[in-house]
Amino acid sequence: MTVALRFQAAPEHVRTARLVAVAVARRAGMDEVRLDEIRLAVGEMCARAVRRSLQNGKQGDVLVELDDQGPTLDVTVTDGSDVGEVEEESVSLPLVRGLADAVTVESGPGGPGGVVRMIWAR
Repeated sequence: MTVALRFQAAPEHVRTARLVAVAVARRAGMDEVRLDEIRLAVGEMCARAVRRSLQNGKQGDVLVELDDQGPTLDVTVTDGSDVGEVEEESVSLPLVRGLADAVTVESGPGGPGGVVRMIWAR
């Protein structure tokens, strides 16, 4: 099943995204350690998307897609910002790379770095 959550780029919505991600991961059968990794990683990448949008002066949306249909849990966070990097990325991206089994950063609707894909094996 794929679950999609779209929210306005505002810090107060990041908590909701974390809660939805954990609910999907729990339903997918992830253990408690994985749930903590997913909670932290999704929170970091949603906060990153919000920072990118606010730094760019755009009040656009952040889209979180969670797909548990295969042997993995795939989470994609997309923002519409056209900002390349934000200062905190020197911490947040390496942190998330240590939590997920695979992480890719790709161009999004606004440009470079707008899509982050995270994968966890079940």
